[in-house]
Amino acid sequence: MFDFLKKKQLQSAAATSITPNANQQHSDIRRELIRVVLKDTLRLHGIPLHWLACEVIIIARAPGDEELHIQLVLMKWHAQLLLHALALQQQLLLGLDRFDPSVDHSSYIVSWRLSPDCGCPVTGMPAPGFWLEHATPQVQEETPLSLLDRRHTPRAPNTSPLEEVAAPAQAPGPEMFSPTQMTPLR
Repeated sequence: MFDFLKKKQLQSAAATSITPNANQQHSDIRRELIRVVLKDTLRLHGIPLHWLACEVIIIARAPGDEELHIQLVLMKWHAQLLLHALALQQQLLLGLDRFDPSVDHSSYIVSWRLSPDCGCPVTGMPAPGFWLEHATPQVQEETPLSLLDRRHTPRAPNTSPLEEVAAPAQAPGPEMFSPTQMTPLR
């Protein structure tokens, strides 16, 4: 009498057994795409391929909601590579956008890890005063003018009205105001 309920249960069980396998294939394809794009980015910028490795970690937050972590592992120490790490990371994400424009790669989390045997020459921390001595002074950037702004000079920085105007000696009375002039429309 209730055979239709049994058929629904069998169909839903079959659908759930297919889904993990399809998700695994999709994850494997994304991992391989990231590795290929990383190799292409390294070749494009002249970085030896054995200097960096890549690990892709996919974390399922909820059904259909995944978070992707790309961990770049520094295998060979080179100070200039660390200096340009952010630019390389941006080039990797741009390469992913170029190869797969249908996916939003800006939500990917990219992290860096140094391999223990990468050959880093620094093994200890400097004295606490080192950081203050080598701090770069912050330069205050000028704010760009808007294209819609017709002024040729930028506005003065915002200051409090209390700082600019001193309180008047006496309260203004009606004698300090001039009457409104009416001009006829032509």
